[in-house]
Amino acid sequence: MNDKSQIGEKLPFSKKIFYSLRRIGSIYIGTAADWMRSKEALFFTFIFPVIMIILMGSIFGGGSTTTQFDVYYVNEDIYQAADGSMVSYNPTNELLESMGLNNDSLASELNIRLVKVAYNSTLHDASDWTGANDYSNLMVIPKGWSEAANLTETDPNAPKANISFYYDPSYSSALTIMQILTDILHDMNAEKFGLVSHIDVEVETTPNREGLDGIDFYVPGMIMVTLCTSGILGVVSNVTSQRSTGFLYKLSATPVKKWEWAFAIELWQITIGFGISLVSILTGWLVYGFNLSMLHPLMILPVIFGSMAFAGMALIISRFVKRPEAAAAAAMMIVFPMMFLSNSIMPVSMMPNFLAKVAQFIPLYYANEAMKSLMLESTMSNFGYYFGILVVIGIGFFVIGTLIMDWKKE
Repeated sequence: MNDKSQIGEKLPFSKKIFYSLRRIGSIYIGTAADWMRSKEALFFTFIFPVIMIILMGSIFGGGSTTTQFDVYYVNEDIYQAADGSMVSYNPTNELLESMGLNNDSLASELNIRLVKVAYNSTLHDASDWTGANDYSNLMVIPKGWSEAANLTETDPNAPKANISFYYDPSYSSALTIMQILTDILHDMNAEKFGLVSHIDVEVETTPNREGLDGIDFYVPGMIMVTLCTSGILGVVSNVTSQRSTGFLYKLSATPVKKWEWAFAIELWQITIGFGISLVSILTGWLVYGFNLSMLHPLMILPVIFGSMAFAGMALIISRFVKRPEAAAAAAMMIVFPMMFLSNSIMPVSMMPNFLAKVAQFIPLYYANEAMKSLMLESTMSNFGYYFGILVVIGIGFFVIGTLIMDWKKE
Protein backbone atom coordinates (compact mmCIF):
# COMPACT_ATOMS: atom_id res chain seq x y z
CA MET A 1 0.00 0.00 0.00
CA ASN A 2 3.04 2.29 0.19
CA ASP A 3 3.11 5.04 -2.44
CA LYS A 4 4.31 8.60 -2.69
CA SER A 5 1.03 9.92 -1.36
CA GLN A 6 2.07 8.65 2.04
CA ILE A 7 4.92 11.16 2.38
CA GLY A 8 2.85 14.17 1.42
CA GLU A 9 4.20 14.73 -2.06
CA LYS A 10 1.89 16.39 -4.50
CA LEU A 11 1.34 13.91 -7.29
CA PRO A 12 0.20 14.56 -10.84
CA PHE A 13 -3.33 13.44 -11.61
CA SER A 14 -2.18 10.45 -13.68
CA LYS A 15 -0.11 9.18 -10.76
CA LYS A 16 -3.05 9.57 -8.40
CA ILE A 17 -5.18 7.49 -10.74
CA PHE A 18 -2.44 4.87 -10.99
CA TYR A 19 -2.03 4.52 -7.22
CA SER A 20 -5.78 4.53 -6.70
CA LEU A 21 -6.25 1.72 -9.21
CA ARG A 22 -3.42 -0.18 -7.56
CA ARG A 23 -5.08 0.09 -4.16
CA ILE A 24 -8.44 -0.98 -5.62
CA GLY A 25 -6.72 -3.93 -7.29
CA SER A 26 -5.07 -4.95 -4.02
CA ILE A 27 -8.38 -4.90 -2.14
CA TYR A 28 -10.07 -6.76 -5.01
CA ILE A 29 -7.42 -9.50 -5.06
CA GLY A 30 -7.47 -9.77 -1.27
CA THR A 31 -11.27 -10.09 -1.23
CA ALA A 32 -11.17 -12.71 -3.97
CA ALA A 33 -8.44 -14.70 -2.19
CA ASP A 34 -10.32 -14.60 1.10
CA TRP A 35 -13.53 -15.71 -0.62
CA MET A 36 -11.75 -18.51 -2.50
CA ARG A 37 -10.31 -19.86 0.74
CA SER A 38 -13.82 -20.34 2.12
CA LYS A 39 -15.06 -23.62 0.67
CA GLU A 40 -18.49 -23.02 2.19
CA ALA A 41 -18.86 -19.64 0.48
CA LEU A 42 -17.69 -21.09 -2.83
CA PHE A 43 -20.10 -24.01 -2.60
CA PHE A 44 -23.22 -22.18 -1.48
CA THR A 45 -22.72 -19.23 -3.84
CA PHE A 46 -22.89 -21.46 -6.90
CA ILE A 47 -25.17 -24.23 -5.61
CA PHE A 48 -27.94 -21.73 -4.83
CA PRO A 49 -28.65 -20.76 -8.48
CA VAL A 50 -28.58 -24.45 -9.45
CA ILE A 51 -31.19 -25.27 -6.81
CA MET A 52 -33.36 -22.28 -7.75
CA ILE A 53 -33.32 -23.07 -11.48
CA ILE A 54 -34.15 -26.74 -10.90
CA LEU A 55 -36.85 -25.92 -8.34
CA MET A 56 -38.55 -23.16 -10.33
CA GLY A 57 -38.18 -25.09 -13.56
CA SER A 58 -39.87 -28.14 -12.04
CA ILE A 59 -42.73 -26.06 -10.69
CA PHE A 60 -43.34 -23.66 -13.56
CA GLY A 61 -41.25 -24.33 -16.59
CA GLY A 62 -39.79 -27.76 -16.98
CA GLY A 63 -42.04 -30.13 -15.14
CA SER A 64 -44.70 -32.20 -16.84
CA THR A 65 -48.04 -33.46 -15.63
CA THR A 66 -50.84 -35.50 -17.08
CA THR A 67 -53.45 -33.55 -15.10
CA GLN A 68 -55.49 -30.96 -16.96
CA PHE A 69 -57.16 -28.29 -14.89
CA ASP A 70 -60.68 -27.35 -15.89
CA VAL A 71 -61.20 -23.66 -16.61
CA TYR A 72 -64.89 -22.85 -16.32
CA TYR A 73 -65.86 -19.87 -18.40
CA VAL A 74 -68.72 -17.90 -19.88
CA ASN A 75 -68.43 -15.53 -22.83
CA GLU A 76 -70.94 -12.69 -22.65
CA ASP A 77 -69.03 -10.53 -25.12
CA ILE A 78 -70.53 -9.45 -28.42
CA TYR A 79 -68.19 -9.09 -31.38
CA GLN A 80 -69.40 -5.68 -32.47
CA ALA A 81 -69.26 -2.06 -31.39
CA ALA A 82 -72.12 -0.17 -29.77
CA ASP A 83 -73.17 1.24 -33.16
CA GLY A 84 -73.45 -2.27 -34.58
CA SER A 85 -70.28 -2.15 -36.67
CA MET A 86 -67.70 -4.92 -36.50
CA VAL A 87 -64.60 -4.13 -34.45
CA SER A 88 -61.16 -4.44 -36.03
CA TYR A 89 -59.62 -6.68 -33.40
CA ASN A 90 -61.31 -9.42 -31.38
CA PRO A 91 -59.48 -9.91 -28.07
CA THR A 92 -62.09 -12.39 -26.85
CA ASN A 93 -61.35 -14.86 -29.62
CA GLU A 94 -57.60 -14.43 -29.18
CA LEU A 95 -57.86 -14.98 -25.42
CA LEU A 96 -59.88 -18.16 -25.74
CA GLU A 97 -57.69 -19.49 -28.54
CA SER A 98 -54.60 -18.71 -26.46
CA MET A 99 -56.10 -20.82 -23.67
CA GLY A 100 -56.50 -23.81 -25.98
CA LEU A 101 -60.02 -23.45 -27.37
CA ASN A 102 -60.24 -25.76 -30.42
CA ASN A 103 -56.50 -26.51 -30.02
CA ASP A 104 -55.93 -29.73 -28.08
CA SER A 105 -52.15 -29.58 -28.35
CA LEU A 106 -52.01 -26.08 -26.85
CA ALA A 107 -54.48 -27.03 -24.11
CA SER A 108 -52.33 -30.06 -23.30
CA GLU A 109 -49.22 -27.89 -23.18
CA LEU A 110 -50.91 -25.50 -20.74
CA ASN A 111 -52.47 -28.39 -18.78
CA ILE A 112 -55.87 -26.71 -18.88
CA ARG A 113 -59.22 -27.46 -20.50
CA LEU A 114 -61.84 -24.82 -21.23
CA VAL A 115 -65.31 -25.81 -20.02
CA LYS A 116 -68.20 -23.56 -21.04
CA VAL A 117 -70.88 -23.18 -18.35
CA ALA A 118 -74.43 -21.84 -18.29
CA TYR A 119 -73.84 -18.85 -16.05
CA ASN A 120 -75.81 -15.62 -16.44
CA SER A 121 -74.41 -12.55 -14.69
CA THR A 122 -77.80 -10.82 -14.74
CA LEU A 123 -79.37 -13.65 -12.75
CA HIS A 124 -76.64 -14.85 -10.41
CA ASP A 125 -73.85 -13.54 -8.25
CA ALA A 126 -70.65 -15.18 -9.53
CA SER A 127 -69.13 -15.89 -6.10
CA ASP A 128 -72.32 -17.50 -4.79
CA TRP A 129 -72.89 -19.37 -8.03
CA THR A 130 -69.44 -20.95 -8.12
CA GLY A 131 -69.78 -22.04 -4.48
CA ALA A 132 -73.25 -23.46 -4.97
CA ASN A 133 -72.13 -25.44 -8.04
CA ASP A 134 -68.83 -26.52 -6.48
CA TYR A 135 -66.69 -24.89 -9.17
CA SER A 136 -63.09 -24.07 -8.26
CA ASN A 137 -63.01 -21.14 -10.68
CA LEU A 138 -65.03 -19.11 -13.14
CA MET A 139 -63.78 -16.78 -15.87
CA VAL A 140 -66.32 -14.24 -17.07
CA ILE A 141 -65.71 -12.31 -20.29
CA PRO A 142 -68.16 -9.42 -19.91
CA LYS A 143 -70.31 -7.91 -22.61
CA GLY A 144 -68.45 -5.29 -24.63
CA TRP A 145 -64.99 -6.45 -23.58
CA SER A 146 -63.66 -6.58 -27.16
CA GLU A 147 -64.92 -3.07 -27.83
CA ALA A 148 -63.40 -1.78 -24.57
CA ALA A 149 -60.05 -3.41 -25.37
CA ASN A 150 -59.98 -1.85 -28.83
CA LEU A 151 -60.86 1.54 -27.35
CA THR A 152 -57.80 1.48 -25.10
CA GLU A 153 -55.63 1.25 -28.21
CA THR A 154 -56.87 4.58 -29.56
CA ASP A 155 -57.70 6.35 -26.30
CA PRO A 156 -55.01 6.11 -23.58
CA ASN A 157 -57.45 7.56 -21.03
CA ALA A 158 -60.04 4.87 -21.62
CA PRO A 159 -60.75 2.59 -18.63
CA LYS A 160 -59.06 -0.81 -18.58
CA ALA A 161 -60.87 -3.70 -20.21
CA ASN A 162 -61.05 -6.24 -17.39
CA ILE A 163 -61.80 -9.95 -17.34
CA SER A 164 -63.51 -11.20 -14.16
CA PHE A 165 -62.00 -14.29 -12.56
CA TYR A 166 -63.59 -15.91 -9.51
CA TYR A 167 -61.90 -18.71 -7.64
CA ASP A 168 -61.95 -20.78 -4.49
CA PRO A 169 -58.58 -20.26 -2.73
CA SER A 170 -58.76 -23.75 -1.24
CA TYR A 171 -58.01 -25.11 -4.74
CA SER A 172 -54.33 -24.70 -5.65
CA SER A 173 -55.24 -25.33 -9.29
CA ALA A 174 -57.25 -22.10 -9.33
CA LEU A 175 -54.11 -20.08 -8.59
CA THR A 176 -52.30 -21.84 -11.42
CA ILE A 177 -55.15 -21.03 -13.80
CA MET A 178 -55.19 -17.41 -12.65
CA GLN A 179 -51.47 -17.09 -13.36
CA ILE A 180 -51.90 -18.58 -16.85
CA LEU A 181 -54.77 -16.17 -17.56
CA THR A 182 -52.72 -13.22 -16.27
CA ASP A 183 -49.73 -14.21 -18.38
CA ILE A 184 -51.81 -14.50 -21.55
CA LEU A 185 -53.44 -11.11 -21.00
CA HIS A 186 -50.05 -9.51 -20.39
CA ASP A 187 -48.72 -11.14 -23.53
CA MET A 188 -51.66 -9.72 -25.47
CA ASN A 189 -50.95 -6.29 -23.96
CA ALA A 190 -47.34 -6.40 -25.09
CA GLU A 191 -48.12 -7.77 -28.52
CA LYS A 192 -51.06 -5.51 -29.41
CA PHE A 193 -50.89 -2.40 -27.28
CA GLY A 194 -47.18 -2.10 -26.46
CA LEU A 195 -47.77 -2.12 -22.71
CA VAL A 196 -45.44 -3.56 -20.07
CA SER A 197 -45.50 -7.36 -20.08
CA HIS A 198 -44.89 -9.65 -17.10
CA ILE A 199 -44.70 -13.01 -18.86
CA ASP A 200 -43.87 -16.09 -16.80
CA VAL A 201 -45.33 -18.86 -18.98
CA GLU A 202 -44.96 -18.68 -22.73
CA VAL A 203 -48.21 -19.60 -24.40
CA GLU A 204 -47.98 -17.83 -27.74
CA THR A 205 -45.22 -17.46 -30.22
CA THR A 206 -43.84 -13.97 -30.69
CA PRO A 207 -41.66 -12.60 -33.52
CA ASN A 208 -38.32 -14.47 -33.64
CA ARG A 209 -39.11 -16.23 -30.33
CA GLU A 210 -40.76 -19.42 -31.57
CA GLY A 211 -40.54 -22.70 -29.67
CA LEU A 212 -39.93 -21.30 -26.18
CA ASP A 213 -40.86 -22.93 -22.86
CA GLY A 214 -41.69 -21.46 -19.45
CA ILE A 215 -38.15 -22.05 -18.17
CA ASP A 216 -36.84 -19.68 -20.83
CA PHE A 217 -38.63 -16.85 -19.05
CA TYR A 218 -37.59 -17.90 -15.54
CA VAL A 219 -33.82 -18.16 -16.00
CA PRO A 220 -33.16 -14.39 -16.35
CA GLY A 221 -35.31 -13.67 -13.30
CA MET A 222 -33.59 -16.36 -11.24
CA ILE A 223 -30.22 -14.90 -12.20
CA MET A 224 -31.21 -11.60 -10.61
CA VAL A 225 -32.63 -13.32 -7.51
CA THR A 226 -29.38 -15.20 -6.91
CA LEU A 227 -27.33 -12.06 -7.55
CA CYS A 228 -29.41 -10.27 -4.95
CA THR A 229 -29.13 -13.05 -2.39
CA SER A 230 -25.42 -13.60 -2.90
CA GLY A 231 -24.60 -9.90 -3.01
CA ILE A 232 -26.45 -8.84 0.11
CA LEU A 233 -25.66 -11.89 2.24
CA GLY A 234 -22.02 -12.07 1.19
CA VAL A 235 -21.18 -8.39 1.57
CA VAL A 236 -23.01 -7.87 4.87
CA SER A 237 -21.31 -10.92 6.37
CA ASN A 238 -17.89 -9.90 5.03
CA VAL A 239 -18.06 -6.27 6.16
CA THR A 240 -19.34 -7.02 9.68
CA SER A 241 -16.63 -9.65 10.08
CA GLN A 242 -13.90 -7.23 8.94
CA ARG A 243 -15.17 -4.56 11.30
CA SER A 244 -15.39 -7.01 14.22
CA THR A 245 -11.81 -8.24 13.75
CA GLY A 246 -10.49 -4.69 13.46
CA PHE A 247 -9.36 -5.11 9.85
CA LEU A 248 -11.28 -2.06 8.66
CA TYR A 249 -9.90 0.03 11.54
CA LYS A 250 -6.37 -0.91 10.51
CA LEU A 251 -7.25 -0.18 6.89
CA SER A 252 -8.20 3.37 7.89
CA ALA A 253 -4.54 3.98 8.79
CA THR A 254 -3.44 3.23 5.22
CA PRO A 255 -3.76 5.39 2.09
CA VAL A 256 -6.82 3.35 1.05
CA LYS A 257 -9.90 5.54 0.80
CA LYS A 258 -13.37 4.35 1.69
CA TRP A 259 -14.64 4.70 -1.87
CA GLU A 260 -11.69 2.64 -3.18
CA TRP A 261 -12.42 -0.12 -0.69
CA ALA A 262 -16.16 -0.03 -1.49
CA PHE A 263 -15.51 0.04 -5.23
CA ALA A 264 -13.23 -3.02 -4.96
CA ILE A 265 -15.96 -4.86 -3.01
CA GLU A 266 -18.51 -4.01 -5.71
CA LEU A 267 -16.14 -5.07 -8.49
CA TRP A 268 -15.80 -8.44 -6.84
CA GLN A 269 -19.58 -8.79 -6.57
CA ILE A 270 -19.88 -8.01 -10.27
CA THR A 271 -17.33 -10.75 -10.97
CA ILE A 272 -19.33 -13.20 -8.87
CA GLY A 273 -22.44 -12.00 -10.70
CA PHE A 274 -21.05 -13.13 -14.04
CA GLY A 275 -20.15 -16.49 -12.51
CA ILE A 276 -23.64 -16.94 -11.10
CA SER A 277 -25.17 -15.96 -14.44
CA LEU A 278 -23.07 -18.55 -16.25
CA VAL A 279 -23.99 -21.30 -13.75
CA SER A 280 -27.70 -20.41 -14.00
CA ILE A 281 -27.67 -20.46 -17.80
CA LEU A 282 -25.77 -23.75 -17.96
CA THR A 283 -28.12 -25.36 -15.42
CA GLY A 284 -31.20 -24.24 -17.34
CA TRP A 285 -29.69 -25.44 -20.61
CA LEU A 286 -28.50 -28.84 -19.36
CA VAL A 287 -31.54 -29.71 -17.23
CA TYR A 288 -34.43 -28.11 -19.14
CA GLY A 289 -33.01 -27.19 -22.53
CA PHE A 290 -32.99 -23.44 -21.90
CA ASN A 291 -33.16 -21.67 -25.26
CA LEU A 292 -29.88 -19.75 -25.62
CA SER A 293 -31.50 -17.48 -28.19
CA MET A 294 -33.22 -15.78 -25.26
CA LEU A 295 -29.88 -14.25 -24.28
CA HIS A 296 -29.37 -10.67 -25.37
CA PRO A 297 -25.99 -8.87 -25.26
CA LEU A 298 -27.53 -5.98 -23.30
CA MET A 299 -28.35 -8.37 -20.43
CA ILE A 300 -24.75 -7.84 -19.32
CA LEU A 301 -25.70 -4.33 -18.18
CA PRO A 302 -28.43 -5.34 -15.66
CA VAL A 303 -26.04 -7.97 -14.30
CA ILE A 304 -23.37 -5.30 -13.71
CA PHE A 305 -25.58 -2.62 -12.21
CA GLY A 306 -27.79 -5.13 -10.43
CA SER A 307 -24.73 -6.54 -8.68
CA MET A 308 -23.67 -2.98 -7.90
CA ALA A 309 -27.08 -2.09 -6.45
CA PHE A 310 -27.24 -5.18 -4.23
CA ALA A 311 -23.68 -4.68 -2.97
CA GLY A 312 -24.52 -1.04 -2.26
CA MET A 313 -27.58 -2.11 -0.29
CA ALA A 314 -25.38 -4.48 1.68
CA LEU A 315 -22.95 -1.66 2.53
CA ILE A 316 -25.85 0.38 3.91
CA ILE A 317 -27.24 -2.57 5.90
CA SER A 318 -23.82 -3.47 7.33
CA ARG A 319 -23.49 0.05 8.74
CA PHE A 320 -26.29 -0.78 11.19
CA VAL A 321 -25.38 -4.43 11.88
CA LYS A 322 -22.77 -4.56 14.60
CA ARG A 323 -22.02 -8.26 15.03
CA PRO A 324 -21.26 -10.97 12.40
CA GLU A 325 -23.72 -13.44 13.91
CA ALA A 326 -26.55 -11.00 13.23
CA ALA A 327 -25.47 -10.38 9.63
CA ALA A 328 -27.31 -13.31 8.04
CA ALA A 329 -30.58 -12.57 9.86
CA ALA A 330 -30.46 -8.88 8.91
CA ALA A 331 -29.66 -9.66 5.28
CA MET A 332 -32.40 -12.27 4.89
CA MET A 333 -34.92 -9.88 6.43
CA ILE A 334 -34.31 -7.70 3.37
CA VAL A 335 -33.74 -10.42 0.75
CA PHE A 336 -36.84 -12.57 1.26
CA PRO A 337 -39.45 -9.81 0.89
CA MET A 338 -37.63 -8.58 -2.23
CA MET A 339 -37.70 -12.07 -3.76
CA PHE A 340 -41.48 -12.28 -3.50
CA LEU A 341 -42.26 -8.65 -4.36
CA SER A 342 -39.98 -8.26 -7.37
CA ASN A 343 -41.96 -10.14 -10.04
CA SER A 344 -39.41 -12.95 -9.88
CA ILE A 345 -41.55 -15.71 -8.38
CA MET A 346 -45.06 -14.28 -8.27
CA PRO A 347 -46.43 -11.82 -10.85
CA VAL A 348 -46.94 -8.36 -9.39
CA SER A 349 -50.38 -8.27 -11.01
CA MET A 350 -51.51 -11.08 -8.69
CA MET A 351 -50.67 -9.08 -5.58
CA PRO A 352 -52.90 -6.68 -3.64
CA ASN A 353 -52.63 -3.09 -4.87
CA PHE A 354 -50.60 -1.87 -1.91
CA LEU A 355 -48.00 -4.63 -2.40
CA ALA A 356 -47.84 -3.90 -6.12
CA LYS A 357 -47.02 -0.30 -5.22
CA VAL A 358 -44.34 -1.44 -2.75
CA ALA A 359 -42.71 -3.40 -5.58
CA GLN A 360 -42.06 -0.10 -7.39
CA PHE A 361 -39.51 0.77 -4.69
CA ILE A 362 -37.56 -2.51 -4.79
CA PRO A 363 -34.23 -2.58 -6.70
CA LEU A 364 -34.68 -6.25 -7.63
CA TYR A 365 -37.93 -5.34 -9.41
CA TYR A 366 -36.14 -3.00 -11.81
CA ALA A 367 -33.29 -5.48 -12.33
CA ASN A 368 -35.84 -8.17 -13.23
CA GLU A 369 -37.86 -5.94 -15.50
CA ALA A 370 -34.73 -4.75 -17.30
CA MET A 371 -33.81 -8.37 -18.01
CA LYS A 372 -37.32 -9.43 -19.01
CA SER A 373 -37.84 -6.47 -21.30
CA LEU A 374 -35.03 -7.82 -23.49
CA MET A 375 -36.76 -11.18 -24.00
CA LEU A 376 -39.49 -9.93 -26.33
CA GLU A 377 -39.09 -7.60 -29.27
CA SER A 378 -42.35 -5.88 -28.35
CA THR A 379 -41.05 -4.91 -24.89
CA MET A 380 -37.43 -3.98 -25.69
CA SER A 381 -38.41 -0.32 -25.78
CA ASN A 382 -39.05 -0.56 -22.03
CA PHE A 383 -35.44 -1.53 -21.31
CA GLY A 384 -34.18 2.06 -21.12
CA TYR A 385 -36.71 3.01 -18.43
CA TYR A 386 -36.03 0.08 -16.09
CA PHE A 387 -32.29 0.05 -16.69
CA GLY A 388 -32.05 3.82 -16.15
CA ILE A 389 -33.68 3.49 -12.72
CA LEU A 390 -31.41 0.54 -11.91
CA VAL A 391 -28.32 2.61 -12.77
CA VAL A 392 -29.48 5.43 -10.49
CA ILE A 393 -30.15 2.96 -7.68
CA GLY A 394 -26.78 1.24 -8.13
CA ILE A 395 -24.77 4.46 -8.10
CA GLY A 396 -26.91 5.98 -5.34
CA PHE A 397 -26.50 3.01 -3.01
CA PHE A 398 -22.77 2.92 -3.69
CA VAL A 399 -22.39 6.60 -2.75
CA ILE A 400 -24.61 6.36 0.34
CA GLY A 401 -22.98 3.13 1.52
CA THR A 402 -19.52 4.65 1.14
CA LEU A 403 -20.41 7.88 2.94
CA ILE A 404 -22.03 6.26 5.98
CA MET A 405 -19.57 3.37 6.34
CA ASP A 406 -17.81 3.34 9.73
CA TRP A 407 -14.44 1.61 9.96
CA LYS A 408 -14.25 1.72 13.74
CA LYS A 409 -13.79 -1.59 15.53
CA GLU A 410 -16.89 -2.68 17.44
